[in-house]
Amino acid sequence: MNSHALWYMTRATGVVALVLLTATTVLGILTAVRLSTARWPRFAWQDLHRRLSLIAVIFVGLHVATTVLDGYAPIGWLSAVVPFTSPYRRLWLGLGTVAVDLLLAVGISSILRSRIRPGTWRALHWLAYASWPLAVVHALGTGTDPRLAWVLALVAACVVSVMLAGAWRLGSGWPARAGLRVMTGAVGLVSVVAVSSWAAAGPLRPGWAAKAGTPSSLLGHSTSRATAPSGTPNPGATSPSAVRGRSASLPVPPFESEVSGTLSEHNLRGGLDEIDITANTSGSPRAVLGVHLIGDPTEGGGLTLQHSSATLGPPAAPNQYQGGVIGLEGMHLDLGLTDTASDVLDVQVDLTLNGNAVQGTLSAR
Repeated sequence: MNSHALWYMTRATGVVALVLLTATTVLGILTAVRLSTARWPRFAWQDLHRRLSLIAVIFVGLHVATTVLDGYAPIGWLSAVVPFTSPYRRLWLGLGTVAVDLLLAVGISSILRSRIRPGTWRALHWLAYASWPLAVVHALGTGTDPRLAWVLALVAACVVSVMLAGAWRLGSGWPARAGLRVMTGAVGLVSVVAVSSWAAAGPLRPGWAAKAGTPSSLLGHSTSRATAPSGTPNPGATSPSAVRGRSASLPVPPFESEVSGTLSEHNLRGGLDEIDITANTSGSPRAVLGVHLIGDPTEGGGLTLQHSSATLGPPAAPNQYQGGVIGLEGMHLDLGLTDTASDVLDVQVDLTLNGNAVQGTLSAR
């Protein structure tokens, strides 16, 4: 599956999962106060709560699967269930894993409800409430979209919704256990203020990727505005048999050629930069090189990469080889590319920038 599609699916399923978890949490709180109307009796609210919970778990599963399958960040299946084992933003990703584990515990206990004592099941079910704040912090600390205005507004709406439902729950039955209710409300309010302050000083500011614990291999350190860090994992070394099996539409590796083309840069919503490099090789046969980068601009003028892709092929099939950036220093790019036959092509590109024009050399092996 196309890496861009997986990246967008990861982001989309994460946002939808957070909204569904919020709806499930709100309904759970309202069910606890025995909400009931003439049109919506209590059993209807409970049934809606169960159905939304199931859909939320499905989207959480899709979010986890697409994140692991994307392969850009070093997140494996083990990290999806064992907290704080991934080198990629260990703390913030680990909080998301804890939220997933809590949801799994709730789901399994619900399936086995008839075999579990009511008190034990109720205690396990409370874990669902703990998974929601962990999911919010995970989304802010690990996600690539918190600085998008509409995503931030959506997260704020989720928080406000749970706060209002919680206030209703604390007010129901007042003044019984007033001390406990006041303390719970105060803890909730302080937590919201603390997370908001942290988000404003961290995830919503440039340079958060490095502070969040992104591996250095995925971060850029050059002062060039076109500089970007490494992207997708190295697909591996080239074997002699793979070289002999390459299509004749490109020069037989190893080969080297001069390249020239253009660079374009666009500012995306949320403070992200998008950089596209398109270049053509000289000589015959010709080849078309394409490099696409999306990332967070750093203070030094570089780019903290969020996603990358690269293609190389003849004009008639410019996407013959596809992959990503596996290393960069200055305007030197290392690309890891494969074709449909899984043949590997390691490409090195050295470029110089003059306005929007780029030129340099390309070598492949």
